[in-house]
Amino acid sequence: MAMLGNDVVILAGGTGNVGGATLAVLLREGASVFVLSRNSAHAQAAIERYAPAELRERAVAFEADLAQPAAGEAAVAEAVRRFERLDAVVSLVGGRIFGPLAESRLEDLRSNIDVNLFATYNLMLPALRALLAQPLRAGARSRGRLVAVSAGSSKDPQPRYGLMGAAKAAVNVLMQAIAREHKADGIVANSLVLGTVATELARGYLSPEDFAAAASPEETAEVLAFLVSERASGINGALVDLNAREVD
Repeated sequence: MAMLGNDVVILAGGTGNVGGATLAVLLREGASVFVLSRNSAHAQAAIERYAPAELRERAVAFEADLAQPAAGEAAVAEAVRRFERLDAVVSLVGGRIFGPLAESRLEDLRSNIDVNLFATYNLMLPALRALLAQPLRAGARSRGRLVAVSAGSSKDPQPRYGLMGAAKAAVNVLMQAIAREHKADGIVANSLVLGTVATELARGYLSPEDFAAAASPEETAEVLAFLVSERASGINGALVDLNAREVD
């Protein structure tokens, strides 16, 4: 039985390798997926590349620059208008601006916060309000599930990644705060704390051993699909580590 049968999921940042794999798994598990990108053509290209042809009609591209609060509000409103409800959000938005702390400027910290914390907030808060406004489905244990992808540096910052780690740590706290404030309302919110991912880009700078140890995009996608399903409704306010074979 599909984990996400008839669920409506917003997928933000779904145009790269991990996002594409996540789109494919969400569709396979029965969801209708609202794919957000700053460029709608990129979102449509991701759908055409990663969505199986027979499932493509359940994926919709939408342009939203989540640096702008109004864009997140518009994306959530359109998803609800089109599908008549919302069940979950997966956010892969973010970026990294890194370097030695001693050489950093306040603007570098602001940039990390903009692309990681603010973009997540601008999507998750409108989604939270939409979930709170809709009735609990018959037999459901949760009203909706929210998952933001964080990074290992949010818990264990490595040299040069301190500013990104600080911004991602704020994302973790935001998701935990949503969970704790709204657990009685049936809202589930978690962060997936992601280690290294074995993308084609990573192949260029990882050793063969480190590449083999890293999580694949498909492994990441399977975990994300589980976390936005009703099967994971008992996991709430958690920082879920995904390190694959990186266990040292």
